[in-house]
Amino acid sequence: MLIDYAAITHPGKVRKNNEDAYLVSVLDGEEPQVNSLRRHPNSCPKGLLAAVADGMGGAAAGEVASREGLASIALYLFGHWGRFPGDRGSESLLMETLLGAAEAASQAVLRYSDDDRTARGMGSTLTASVIWEGHAYLCQVGDSRAYLYRRPELVQLTQDQTLVNQMIQSGTLTPLEAQRHPQRSMITQALGCPQPVKAVLGKVRLRRGDRLLLCSDGLHGEVGDGELKAILDHGFSTRRSLELMVEAALAKGARDNVTALLLALDDPALPLPHPRLDVVRVESPSSGSPAEVRSFSARLGRLFGARS
Repeated sequence: MLIDYAAITHPGKVRKNNEDAYLVSVLDGEEPQVNSLRRHPNSCPKGLLAAVADGMGGAAAGEVASREGLASIALYLFGHWGRFPGDRGSESLLMETLLGAAEAASQAVLRYSDDDRTARGMGSTLTASVIWEGHAYLCQVGDSRAYLYRRPELVQLTQDQTLVNQMIQSGTLTPLEAQRHPQRSMITQALGCPQPVKAVLGKVRLRRGDRLLLCSDGLHGEVGDGELKAILDHGFSTRRSLELMVEAALAKGARDNVTALLLALDDPALPLPHPRLDVVRVESPSSGSPAEVRSFSARLGRLFGARS
């Protein structure tokens, strides 16, 4: 699949450190590079991983958490998905692998925190997508977001795992009240927690011309969906679109780090969208039996056991 993409991460106007990170990795064994776009793939038969992470923690711990989490995700996916061509073709295997990758990333962050007392309590959000076989497969932990732009609509694909979103869902808080709530930034899931991480999965059918936007709350917390949509309506390049989004966040104060990653899905092999039938929907992936998230050590044993 032909994919054009761009990414920007900015510290914002208030924070000294940039604890956000992004990653784009072709699942072909290439060493994952965090916050670096090394090459544009012409074809991604094994899948393309795109992800953003928003770290948290004292000193530089948040920076370590976001980068450690993203690198772990990419290595795990290659080891359990891209490394074995004969095993691919099963959606349930991909979804199980995504769940395992989220748990592996969480355990990697937790292990680093346990080994370095200055990093105690560090964690990170994760919003990741694997582009494969005409679909975007999503994995969500925390409050970074994924959006899909299919002209003329911009649809939020993920749900924030936050305290205020839980209160909205239960009816104890309105969306307007949530914008002013003192705990609006409190997340309920993060990489690096001692308990098993509760990642949320989803999938979306892709159409030619779609734009997939992944971003941290430093963007979506400052720039409303309507403004993001207006920028995408212009049809600028992926890079220019992101520049305008970050400029909008900076103009509004950019109290947090700002990170965004935009994928342009213009491959001729993708079907054109039907104006009435192709409504953007997040589907529940088919998984056969429920996918069980195993421990990081067990996953690594399966990966490297084939070599011994």
